[in-house]
Amino acid sequence: MSQLLHDLSWVLPLRNELLTPIMQGFTWLGYDRFILLFLPLGYWAWNKPLFLRLFILVAVTALLNAFLKDLWQDPRPDIGLRMDHEVGESFGAPSGHAQIAVVLWLWLACESRRLWSWLGCSLIVLGIIFSRLYLGAHDLEDVLLGAALGGVTLLLFALVRHRAWWREANLAWHLLLVVGVAVAAQLGWPGTAPHYVPLLAGMLVGVLSGYRLEVRTLDFQVPARVWRRALVALLGCAAFLLFQALLKRLETALGLEPLLWQSLRGVLMGWFIALLMPWLLVRGRLLLAGRAPA
Repeated sequence: MSQLLHDLSWVLPLRNELLTPIMQGFTWLGYDRFILLFLPLGYWAWNKPLFLRLFILVAVTALLNAFLKDLWQDPRPDIGLRMDHEVGESFGAPSGHAQIAVVLWLWLACESRRLWSWLGCSLIVLGIIFSRLYLGAHDLEDVLLGAALGGVTLLLFALVRHRAWWREANLAWHLLLVVGVAVAAQLGWPGTAPHYVPLLAGMLVGVLSGYRLEVRTLDFQVPARVWRRALVALLGCAAFLLFQALLKRLETALGLEPLLWQSLRGVLMGWFIALLMPWLLVRGRLLLAGRAPA
C-alpha cells in the first residue's frame, strides 16, 4: 500500500507533448498568482458575498496547508521526475494545489447548485489534482491528504457560516480573531513561518474592514448585463496588475522589515479589492450603487 501511495512510475508513460501543456495549465490554476487575481475579479464582476466567503475559505485553508507542510516535513517525489520547478524546496504533504482546489471550486459549485457547475468545477479539481501527479510535484499520498483536508474545511465552514455568533459578531471580533490566529501561527510555526502568513492575515483584515465600510457607503451591486461584467473584469484585471506594480515600488521606497511590510501589503491589497476598486467602478458607472456614493 505504501509503495502505491509514493510510486510515480506509472505517470511516466502518460507524458507526451500534447498532454504536458494541458497539465501545466491545470496546475497554474492552483498557484497564488492565479488565485489572487481570480478572487477579486469574481468579487467585482460575479458575486460579492460569495467571493467574500471564498476569500476567508482560501486564506484559512492556505494557512493550514502551509503549517502542516512544515510540521510533517514530508519530502516531495524525486526531483528527477519533476516537471514543475516552482515548488522550490517546500515539502510535499499535504498538497496545497489539491486542498485549495477542493475548497475553491467545490464551494463555487455548492453555492451555484447547478449540475453544469458541479460537473465543470469537479473536472477542474480532478485536472488540478492529476496535474500535480503528472508533473511529479506530488505523490498520491500528498494529493489525497490535501483533498481530504479541503473537504473537511468545507464541511466546517458550512456549519459555522450559519451560526448566529459568527454572522452577527461585531467586525472587531472578526478582525481580532484574524490577528490572533496570525500571531499564534507566527510564534508557534515549526521553523520559520513563510512570508504569506502576515500577508494573508493583512489581506483578510483589509477585505473584511473594507467590505463593511463599502456596504455602509456604496453597497455595490454587480450588473446583470454580461458585457458590463466582462468590462468590469477586464478593467479590474488591468488595475490589479498595476496596483501590484505600485506596491513593489512602495516596498522599495519604504524599506520596512519583511514581517511588517507583508502585513501592510496585505491590508492595502484588501482595501483595494473591497473598497477602492468598487468605488472607482461605481464612479465609472460600471457597478451599480445600492446607496448614494459619498
